[in-house]
Amino acid sequence: MPLRRATVAAAAALALGAVTAGCGGDDVDAVARARVVRVDLREYRIDPQDWRVAAGDIRLVARNGGRLSHNLVVESVTHAADEQPKVYAHTRTALPGRTVSTTAPLRPGTYRLACTLGHHDNLGMYGSLEVVARG
Repeated sequence: MPLRRATVAAAAALALGAVTAGCGGDDVDAVARARVVRVDLREYRIDPQDWRVAAGDIRLVARNGGRLSHNLVVESVTHAADEQPKVYAHTRTALPGRTVSTTAPLRPGTYRLACTLGHHDNLGMYGSLEVVARG
């Protein structure tokens, strides 16, 4: 009986990996269902880091699993060297153990996810959000 449970668990893990990996072996860690992006924030990591989601009103839900305060910002990837990135959405600051959320109407394109508190993004607390046309 334990062998069967292990086999079922392994098959479930492989199926989940295939669903969340997306197509073609790209660098997407997770695919949002129902346009909800759920991340865990902790020192100095956003997990999952790289997302794919259908265009429209995207709900961002961020749980702070770390010891420091964090936020989640959706910003432009490209901008002039002397300009700040354009911010499309941001959450309130999340104290440790708290969850914050916001909604952003996003068009197809690539965006940057980051924690902008205390230069956490410079320490590796960033990711990407690939928004694709609904199809």
